[in-house]
Amino acid sequence: MKGALDWGRLLAALLVIAIHTSPLGSFNAEADFVLTRIVARLAVPFFMLCSGYFLLGEAGAAPGRFRRFAHKTLLLYAGASLLYLPLNLYAGHWQGLGLADWLRLLLFDGAFYHLWYLPAVLLGAGLLVICRRLSWKCQLGLAAALYLLGLLGDSYYGLLAYLPPLQTAYQAMFQLFSYTRNGLFYAPLFLLLGAMLHQRPAALTGRNFWLNMTGLATALLCLLAEGLLLHRLGWQRHDSMYLALPVAMWFLFRLALSLPLSPAAALRPLAAWVYILHPAVLVAWRGLAKAVGWQAWLLDNSLIRYAAVCMLSMAAALVCQKLFDKMRQIY
Repeated sequence: MKGALDWGRLLAALLVIAIHTSPLGSFNAEADFVLTRIVARLAVPFFMLCSGYFLLGEAGAAPGRFRRFAHKTLLLYAGASLLYLPLNLYAGHWQGLGLADWLRLLLFDGAFYHLWYLPAVLLGAGLLVICRRLSWKCQLGLAAALYLLGLLGDSYYGLLAYLPPLQTAYQAMFQLFSYTRNGLFYAPLFLLLGAMLHQRPAALTGRNFWLNMTGLATALLCLLAEGLLLHRLGWQRHDSMYLALPVAMWFLFRLALSLPLSPAAALRPLAAWVYILHPAVLVAWRGLAKAVGWQAWLLDNSLIRYAAVCMLSMAAALVCQKLFDKMRQIY
C-alpha cells in the first residue's frame, strides 16, 4: 500500500527540477514564483518524510540501522561530489576557499548547490538518533523549536530587522552555513513527522481520506497565502521554510499512505538518480542550445527547457541505474 510513496518520490524529483529551471519564467513571473518557490517546496520535505518513515519509524531510530543508512548516503554524497568536481573547477566555485569554507560546504551547503540535501538528511537523522530515548512529544518539541529558529533565517528573515540582537546572532551563524535550510534546523522536523506517521498509520477509510484531503487543501491555501505575503513584504532571505509547510506535508503524506497503490521499487533509485543528475543535464542542455544557436527555443522558452531537462534526466537516470546494476552483479 506504499506505492504512492514511490511515485511521490519521482514527482518530487521533477518538482526539484522545476525549482532549478523555472518552467513558467518566460510566461509569468508571479505564476512561476508560486510554482517554484511555494508549491515545489513540498518536494524535499517529501523525500525527508520518506526517509524518516522507513529509517526511523519501524526500527525506532536504531543506531545500527542509522549506520547502514549513513554509510550508503556518504558513498552517494562522495560519488555525486566527484561527478560535479569538473563543473565546480570550471566555474571557479572553490577558488580561495579556506578550511572553514570547506567545512561549511561539506557539512551544510553541499559540494554542489543541490547536494545540500545529503548532509542535511544525515545530520538531521543523526540528531534524532541521539534523541531516540526521549518521548515523541519531546522530540517533536525540539524539532519544531529548531524549525522555528530556522524560519527566522529563511522566509521570516525580515523580522530580524526589529530584533537587532537576534540579527547579530544570525549573521554569526551564517558564517557557519549559508542557509538555515540545513540538517540542523530544517531536516529534523520532516524526518520526525515521517517516523511519527509510521507509528500512526492512516486508516484506509473514506472518512480519513476526505479528512486528509480537506486538511491538505486548507494547508496548501495557507501556504500559498503565506508565501505570497512574505514575498510582497520582502522578508525572505530564502524561500524554503514556511509555517504552513510541515502541516501541508503531514496531510499530504497521510493521503499518500492511504492510496491503494502497489509498491514500485524500480522508481526509488530512479528518483534518486534524477535528483542527482539533473543539474548536469541542465548544463549540457545549455551547452547544446548555444552550440546549435537555438537559445531562443531551447533556453529562453522556459517550458521547453523544463520538459527537456526532465526527459533527459530520466533517460540518464535509467542508463546510470542499469550500469550500476551490472557493476553490482560483477562485483
